[in-house]
Amino acid sequence: MKGKINMKEKNKIDKGTIKGFAVLIIGLGLVFGFGPAARTATPSLQPATSSGFQFVADAYGTYATLGNVVVAGKTAVSSLGACGIVEPPVHSENTVLSAEDTPLFATGVINTTADGSEPVAGTLQAMATADVHDASLLITLLGGVITADEVNSVSTTTHDNSGFHTSADGSTVVNLVVAGVPITVLPAPNTNISLPGFGHVVLNEQITKMKARSASFTVNMIHVFIDVANVLNIPIGTQIIVSHAFSGLTSGVQGTLDGQAYGTKAGVGHTITSGPSAIVRMSCLGTNGNLKTNSVAQVQVPPLFSVGEVVDTALGTVDSTSAVGELTSTVQAVDVFTSLVTASLVKADAHASSTGGTLTFSDDGSMFTDLHVTGFPNIHDDVPPNTRLHIVGLGTLWLHRIIQTSNSIEVRMIELIVTEANGFGLTIGTDIQVAEAEASVH
Repeated sequence: MKGKINMKEKNKIDKGTIKGFAVLIIGLGLVFGFGPAARTATPSLQPATSSGFQFVADAYGTYATLGNVVVAGKTAVSSLGACGIVEPPVHSENTVLSAEDTPLFATGVINTTADGSEPVAGTLQAMATADVHDASLLITLLGGVITADEVNSVSTTTHDNSGFHTSADGSTVVNLVVAGVPITVLPAPNTNISLPGFGHVVLNEQITKMKARSASFTVNMIHVFIDVANVLNIPIGTQIIVSHAFSGLTSGVQGTLDGQAYGTKAGVGHTITSGPSAIVRMSCLGTNGNLKTNSVAQVQVPPLFSVGEVVDTALGTVDSTSAVGELTSTVQAVDVFTSLVTASLVKADAHASSTGGTLTFSDDGSMFTDLHVTGFPNIHDDVPPNTRLHIVGLGTLWLHRIIQTSNSIEVRMIELIVTEANGFGLTIGTDIQVAEAEASVH
């Protein structure tokens, strides 16, 4: 099925020769390094004000799946982000003129919104809407088995002094017809209607999750399930959603976490040569204080790199006063580009935290053991952060590279970037990384 949406000054310190190419190091700081050392914690200049709640909301117009396979991607997505927000107000909106994936569905204009707000003092609200016009589903020669001039889902989750509440108020359907039968009023929540020759549909599907510290609410105005073989040859197990809105709130959240760690990676632009090894990711609300680990015995990608055991970890806690995250990547027996760089151990360690609204970042714990760079006898394990080597006839080699933003820190212990034409068959733009850890807090 095919779908569419209308919508140059160098200070040379040393030089050596390695297998036919020269290397030299550029230094703007003491000895071999330049840029700020980031071994100590770095607080943000402007503390943030947290509501103490996580707001999440998202909406889309159309979506179709077959098991874990996406058949038609989400359209007109509005969202408060993968981890939501803790500082309202935030507003997101999206519009597409039409969406089509025949014979599954076709629509006109789709408008969606996602909001986190405090509409009145003491009341917190997460809200999403999905308004879809001129919807037609299961399109046969005679037209859609399901049609509607408009379907609008609204999901609202609030918290006030009496607790959590959810609501679908504002949800509507206009001229909805299902298998030839007009639906003249908004269907009751979770109305199930048989679709002869196809399966069934749930109208105004509502899914509520209510806990002591959180609540969430999903509204799918039209949710089709293909249960039987059919004249349109839509595979059994296919599901189609039109007009989806989701909202949620979680209390006791000073901030949210994010980040990842991996042992090795190589690629050119968006083309992956070797994907992230033993990757581990931080969940939005941390790991509940439990160490999350991923590992692999070895990774061999000649001539780019060869490494032994890779162990990557994530550890995070989130509560009403702080959000603290740490990600690490520890790589043994490292050999990058046929002994240009070797080490018995390389570790990237990234920390991000928010305490009382103050954001702090650190690379404490990052280290090399038995680090050697051919042609540079003065480079040892204590090489300063952001040390850069210019590999003549190849490109740039970074050691203990640190990239920091207002809410994140990324540590790349070894990074080789090919920027020059070379005789080694490496494409300009090739980027090789060993021991990467990134942590962020919001």
